Parts: sequence; C-alpha cells; structure tokens
Amino acid sequence: MSLNNKSLYYLTSIIILLLISCSHQSARPDPEEKLILQNAMKNVSAEYSNPRLVTGELIVSVENIELLSGAALAESNLADSLPPDEPPSLHIWSSGIRDYQTQKLISESTIHPQPDNSYLDPEYGNQILYWNPALDDVDHFVITRKFRYITFDYRPQIDGVAERFNWDQIPQEIIEKYTRPERFLEQEDALVDTVFQLLENIADPISQAEAIYNWVQKSMTYVYPPKERGVQFAFETLSGDCGQYSALFMTMCRIAGIPARQQSGFNFVGDKTGGHVWSEIYLPIKGWVPVDATREDRFLYLDNKRLITSIGLNIPLQNTPGWATFENSEVENGRTDFMQMFTLVSSGINADFSILRKVNRSVELP
Repeated sequence: MSLNNKSLYYLTSIIILLLISCSHQSARPDPEEKLILQNAMKNVSAEYSNPRLVTGELIVSVENIELLSGAALAESNLADSLPPDEPPSLHIWSSGIRDYQTQKLISESTIHPQPDNSYLDPEYGNQILYWNPALDDVDHFVITRKFRYITFDYRPQIDGVAERFNWDQIPQEIIEKYTRPERFLEQEDALVDTVFQLLENIADPISQAEAIYNWVQKSMTYVYPPKERGVQFAFETLSGDCGQYSALFMTMCRIAGIPARQQSGFNFVGDKTGGHVWSEIYLPIKGWVPVDATREDRFLYLDNKRLITSIGLNIPLQNTPGWATFENSEVENGRTDFMQMFTLVSSGINADFSILRKVNRSVELP
C-alpha cells in the first residue's frame, strides 16, 4: 500500500500521540490506585507478585476510504481472486480484553462504536467482536477500546508436581486437542525424531518441557520478519520471531504428549507496546502455565508487562466471506491464524489502515 501525504501526516500524528501518552505515567500510585492494588492482592497466592495497574487504549483506524466501482472494482477483485462484481466491503474482528490467569479487569472495557456482533469462539473461549461498517458516504472508520486492568508477575510453584504427575488428572479433551497436529503446528517425521532423541533419557514431563525450552533457546536465531510462518519453516531454518519460537516449542511439546497452546498479546508498558506471543503448557495440579520460548529465563514465568488478547492458533471466526484466503486477507476457511489486535478482510476499497496502542497509566505497588 503506497503512502500519500495524508497517510504520512497521520503516521506522524501517531508518533506524537505515543510520546504524549508516555508523559501521563507516574512511577508512584496515588491513594486510590494503591487501595485497588492492595485489595487485588488479598486473595492472591504467593505465585503472583508485583501487581501492576494499567490503563490503556487500542485504536484501529481506517482512513481515506475510497470505494472502487466499474472497471477498477472488477480489476481489483480479479487480482484478489474474487468475483468481478463483488461489492466493496470491510470486515474487522478483534478479541475482547478480558480476565486471564495473570490479568484481571478492574472495570468493563469501553468500546466505540459498539460491534455488530459479539460471541465466544467455541474452541478457545476468546470473546470475538465483529464490525461490518456500511461504507457509503464514509471516508473513515475508527474503533477505540479503553480498559483498566491489573497484571502480575507469575511463577507457578512446581515443587513436588513432577512426583505427583498423573496423566489421569488432565482432562482427556485437553490432551486430545492440545497434543494434535494442526495448521502451522505440523508434526513432521524429522521433528518427531529430534524430540525422541532429545528426551530419550528424561522421564518426567516438566523436565521434558524444560529440555525442549532449552533446546529451542539454544538452537533458534531471532529473525524478524520470517519469510514463512509455521513450525515447518522454523525447524528447517532454526530462525524466526516470537511466533516461530512459540510454534517450534509448542509442536515439540505436543509430540512429547505435553498439551501446549499459544497466547497472543503485547508487551504493554510505557512506549514498549510491541506485539508478542508465547506459549502455555498444561500440568496436572497447576493447569495452564506460561513459557516464553523467545526469552531467557522464561520457563514457567510470565512478567507483569503484558496485555493478553487471545488464546490459540487457527481461531474460528463468524461472518467470514467465502472468498477470503490468506492470499487476499487474514482469514482462510473461516479461521484466522492468530489474533493480537485485530483481523481484517476487505475488498473493493483503497484505504490507509493503522493501529495505535496507548498506555495512559502504568504503576506498580511499591
């Protein structure tokens, strides 16, 4: 997508807004914030520490919308393998900000405009919001979400868990779902052989998962962006970004019989709001626990600088156009690969698309 003068001005404005948003933060909580943080810790175990109170915004902007028509519409549609008479359309999905194990909302998020549809996806339980705006006589469409939440450092206590590890304590549906191969997490023979050789003399699953984490850390080289997505390319090149590290770690765990899945979101403190993904493995007694395969010293540990937005890969979406594929959009066969901020499908329009993440307030309890 080419940048015109308006879009360059818009991007400059975003940078200014980011700098302004950082100036509203303070290292010290005010009395009300301190009370909120203290109350949040009353029924929290020692596994959770360093509570952080965060107020933030996620903004999706579609600016300078131009609807194509006639020969221009037909040409654009054919280039994207759409029927030539497919009318202009815009579809946006986003995962709702909600409670997770290490993330607790203080109040309901505010959303403007309200989505046309909202539902829980049946596979991962993500709250999916959906917008399908009418484009007639509209030159821009902006979605703004504001939220306030507490996030924690989380280090699960696993003393004695390995000795008590019993597969019967893991629900069968979790084992079946999160140890199977799926798109982007294929279990090829060469990778299966690597896992078996690596774990040949390691008995308990926690030590097996840690050995896989250490192997990924040692073997992978960080490269952004990777040329291709998915575990096959990650294993072939032993390189990639956080998504590739996570895909390789999860697939190796699944081959070993350890349930594993992905969490998506952001590093969300100050101006450090970059997208990030990591993994979770399921342990008896403890349930889902975090592993960030991209970073050192992140086996069974998640810090308090995260905003979690969704769980899982190949997330099912409602209202997807039948013509949408990964060649012309971010959806294929009614699924998106993963969701950090939003998933977009459009046809028959020219527009400038942008996102903005703002941390308005971020404080830790002393």
